[in-house]
Amino acid sequence: MTVDSMFYIVIDVLLAAYAGYSWYWQATLELKARYRWSAIVFPVLLIWIGYAWDYLDIGEPGFNVFLALFILTCLVDAVSGLGSKRVVLSGYFRRTLRYNEIIHVVLTAPPAGVGDISLAALETAKHQIYYMRFDKQASEVHEFLLRHLNSGVSIDLRQIG
Repeated sequence: MTVDSMFYIVIDVLLAAYAGYSWYWQATLELKARYRWSAIVFPVLLIWIGYAWDYLDIGEPGFNVFLALFILTCLVDAVSGLGSKRVVLSGYFRRTLRYNEIIHVVLTAPPAGVGDISLAALETAKHQIYYMRFDKQASEVHEFLLRHLNSGVSIDLRQIG
């Protein structure tokens, strides 16, 4: 067994574990946010460029499994929303956020007549802000957050236009 094969086996196991972890949290969603298409477009573009420039080792079986798992994790990571225990984020480096970490929420609704769309900005005590878009009215998202956030968290409702 070569070093490359061992490397791909380790990476494949780690990616499979991460995909399972992400899939678990995705299954707990009660209020889904809009699908984040950029989480798929950019990795596919990266793979296409790597293939076009002949950087990818397509002949290595471990690499083919890696590509399949990479695309799977991109598909799973594009899903985010609000769960019963945590906020499920879209991204690789931080997948979930506990409700007790949120200190401020800004909910923004579109002008009347646009439809059921809302934007939520969740701020943590570390001054990190996570954005989520919903195909729900801001009032629905507001009610859900009221049930799950600590009582001291301020929720600022805004209207565009």
